[in-house]
Amino acid sequence: MDEQNFNNQQTAVMTTKQWLITYLVMIIPCVGLIMSIVWAFSDNGNLNRRNYCRAYLIILLIVVVLSVILWAILGAAMFAAFGL
Repeated sequence: MDEQNFNNQQTAVMTTKQWLITYLVMIIPCVGLIMSIVWAFSDNGNLNRRNYCRAYLIILLIVVVLSVILWAILGAAMFAAFGL
């Protein structure tokens, strides 16, 4: 009975209040990143939040990689243009 309640809690639809709390925690710079990692890889959290945090971390990783590539290209172009 207790295990069934735990499974229901994991798969229950999150309320608007829970989503607002999740969003407010995630917009705090360092805390948001740490909590996203915790929620994404914990085994006993809500599946909706877990999947959302995993998607958030994947998009964040893509943005960081693209930013590094863009800065490398722009830096190389500046060195080539100014002869540094």
